Amino acid sequence: MFHSKDFEFQTPFYTIDMKELDILRQKIKNGQIPKRFPEYGGANLIITKNQNRNFHEDDVVVYSEHASALSWLVVELKHIYSSEIDYINKYDFYPGIGNIIIRALAEQKSLSEILLHILDEVENNWGEK
Repeated sequence: MFHSKDFEFQTPFYTIDMKELDILRQKIKNGQIPKRFPEYGGANLIITKNQNRNFHEDDVVVYSEHASALSWLVVELKHIYSSEIDYINKYDFYPGIGNIIIRALAEQKSLSEILLHILDEVENNWGEK
């Protein structure tokens, strides 16, 4: 169950240090995913386990038992892409990630497969592969 508007990435590709993405990818493959992490909420994206969580009409809301791991990934991506995200395009970046998460969760794969899929999609949209 989720609430979402169809946001898509509208921002051009950026050059990002692939080492950071590779390190993150390796952490996921090695199972270095936190079991407890604060749920994410900001820039029109909410990731939560709480079905009763308040949200605004324009928010992309992801309800998942994996809210901690998904929130961790979003925060990691926030740090990696921090030099490219500004006060305007953050409203493309975060909801876009939310929509990627929603589609990835629908495939019902393992948590690490979901996280790697999200990472690949964000990299395809925001950084050269």
